Amino acid sequence: MSQVRPIITLTSDFGQEDYYVAAMKAVLLQLCPGAQLVDVTHHVPPQDVLNGSIILERAISSFPAGTTHLAVVDPGVGTSRRMLVVEVRGQVVVCPDNGLITWALRRLQGAAELPKSLASSPGLRPALRTRSVEHVTVSELVWRPPLVSRVFHGRDIMAPAAGRIARGDPISTFTAPIHDPVLLNVAMAVHGRVGQIIHVDYFGNATSNIPQELLEREKVDRIVARGQNVGPLRQKYADVATGEPLALIGSSGLLEIAVRDGSAARVLGLRIQDPVELH
Repeated sequence: MSQVRPIITLTSDFGQEDYYVAAMKAVLLQLCPGAQLVDVTHHVPPQDVLNGSIILERAISSFPAGTTHLAVVDPGVGTSRRMLVVEVRGQVVVCPDNGLITWALRRLQGAAELPKSLASSPGLRPALRTRSVEHVTVSELVWRPPLVSRVFHGRDIMAPAAGRIARGDPISTFTAPIHDPVLLNVAMAVHGRVGQIIHVDYFGNATSNIPQELLEREKVDRIVARGQNVGPLRQKYADVATGEPLALIGSSGLLEIAVRDGSAARVLGLRIQDPVELH
């Protein structure tokens, strides 16, 4: 019987015009030669931690147990910011401790299971009581190699850690448990009739933080995004004419504002944090 090859995904804001992605892959393949390397994206907008956090959650929700995720959107590289190893849903994430893990913790583990202070605090460092959230372990990556570049921890620290994890090294040998990862001030809308735009994709579709479950509980006749009426909830893009706006449940299970065959971001002027109201 053939042995299953470990999967390592890569998410970053490095782009693909330079050698940075290849440098991390070289480290991963040296430590885990049989790994399957999957590029989620390297086109996260530079230093956009929230965007990277949304994309990382989508990757975690899609890949099987045993996958290792290396995510590097790291504007604080070289500072005292920590690096994390997070075990969630039978997978492991290696990333900087700057909020990149936020949406995965909010979404995959359920907002109702998180402490109220974590879902509502305006600060960036509310305490995460990992014991109250099933199947999540958050640790600090404390291992360091003898030589480390001050500006490329993705290659020198996080990629080696991901490679070691993928090949089966015990995580406890190079990490220490923590209870206060940095979390961004964004959370699932769990009640009420107002949410916000949290992500705009390549097509200009604007995803909100309003889950399908909330829409099913509320009687909603029309949806308003940034003060503009986009009508009732639709089932598919083709439910409106070309160029018309609409609201529907996107592939991530969240309310999405779109324009058929167009860009909601451009046509409606939608941006991150714009309000979405349920009427």
